[in-house]
Amino acid sequence: MSEWDKQQQGRRFEGWAFTFCKAAFLVLLFQKYALFALSGLAAVFYLLAAAKGVKEWHCWAKPPWVTLFWVGVFLFEGWRQFGHLL
Repeated sequence: MSEWDKQQQGRRFEGWAFTFCKAAFLVLLFQKYALFALSGLAAVFYLLAAAKGVKEWHCWAKPPWVTLFWVGVFLFEGWRQFGHLL
């Protein structure tokens, strides 16, 4: 394997590590409300991106399904976390 190939593979691994680093940091911040907060933020930012005309999505699902999924998760988590308060 050439040095360039090793570096490319290393960059790919670093990209995955950075993704998990961001996720872990957000869970650390939000703790037990992480899924509620992050699903809400994902839905809001996907809606904002769509409103600005972005057509390229980097998620496992494509619009509008990804936004609907995260809105659903947000609503379910809101009910699960705070439903007893109503």
